Amino acid sequence: MNLRLKKFFLQKPWWMWAFPLIVLAFLVAIPLFVWNATDAILSSTDGDFGEVVTDPSEPGYLTYVMATPSHLALNVDVDGDLSMAMIIALGPNDEGGSILLLNPNTKLGNEMTIASIFASGGAEQLERSLKDYLTIGFKSRNTMSASIWDAYIAPVSPLSIDLNVEAYTRLAEQSLSEANNECCLFEGAIELQSENVGEYLNISDDDSGELRQLRQELFWQDWIEVLSSETDPSMLPGEIDSGFGRMVWGLSRGNLVVVQLEQLIEPSGVRIEAEVLRDAVLEMIPFPQPSSPGSRTTVRLLDGVGGLDLARDYSAGLVRAGAQILIIGNSPEFGKATELIYHDDENAELVRGFQEILGGGEVFFEPLTDAAVEVTVIIGNDLIGRN
Repeated sequence: MNLRLKKFFLQKPWWMWAFPLIVLAFLVAIPLFVWNATDAILSSTDGDFGEVVTDPSEPGYLTYVMATPSHLALNVDVDGDLSMAMIIALGPNDEGGSILLLNPNTKLGNEMTIASIFASGGAEQLERSLKDYLTIGFKSRNTMSASIWDAYIAPVSPLSIDLNVEAYTRLAEQSLSEANNECCLFEGAIELQSENVGEYLNISDDDSGELRQLRQELFWQDWIEVLSSETDPSMLPGEIDSGFGRMVWGLSRGNLVVVQLEQLIEPSGVRIEAEVLRDAVLEMIPFPQPSSPGSRTTVRLLDGVGGLDLARDYSAGLVRAGAQILIIGNSPEFGKATELIYHDDENAELVRGFQEILGGGEVFFEPLTDAAVEVTVIIGNDLIGRN
């Protein structure tokens, strides 16, 4: 070694010359790391990646499926008791959507009502119970009170609500005939001021809660209709790109569907057939997120024919059977037969259920540890006309 260079290294602390050498080594290694990672992705055993297909009509086109925007809204009265539970779902591009109001006396199964679950465990426990019972998750949740409602309704106050509908007047007359002196503070055509919205939504009128639920449905219909003529989203308090604000503004941007289900009034509460309720919720939320991690089986749904409407004709049955559709698109080539491919023994029984729902298809087991999805379903020529 050159004597002058050797003297330099001996006179300087070791770290002053070692650190630059380490940095240089990392700079050389970074391209190698990137190349190795890219090679691992391109060589994934879950499929070969070639040129990206951007035409939805061409073989090989794929797109990720975003979960349907969904929200759980709860309302409490002055005593902190639950007076309204509502599931909201938005349509494509956040334009329009649907709402389902659940009577607080609704029973989940044969046990507790949603009001009693809320009373014992609060909003978090009620959300967990609804997610488990309905087998879906919610993107967001909020709890409303009279003061919050006042802030939301004030910009369009008063709301003109006509309670002269047959179902409402019939229930009111029935309640009055039963000597219910507390019934029917709100009757006929009313001008609802924002400061009175809490009372309007909370007062029960009758033990079953039916009158209150009808009032709440009419309130939502009229409020969203008024909002539909507004163009400035800043009139709503808080954020309008997330949570309750996003849901309300989105509902007002298109058609609103208020879902109404048959209810059986019992002494212990209100009963809705479980399958009826779950099917209604899945119609509102066609691409749900799981109620908990791993509670739904991830699925890639592919068109093996060309020109199929997968979302309308095939996804709903799979979702009802426990699927979470993550990817939708076309198989690498058309003219294929129906195939159901799974990668883990644990999904064998579920895939047989998918096969039964579809009405055919051949099942294949391909063991993989790094698959992007748990099951791939290819809809082929043999299923055309069956769905």
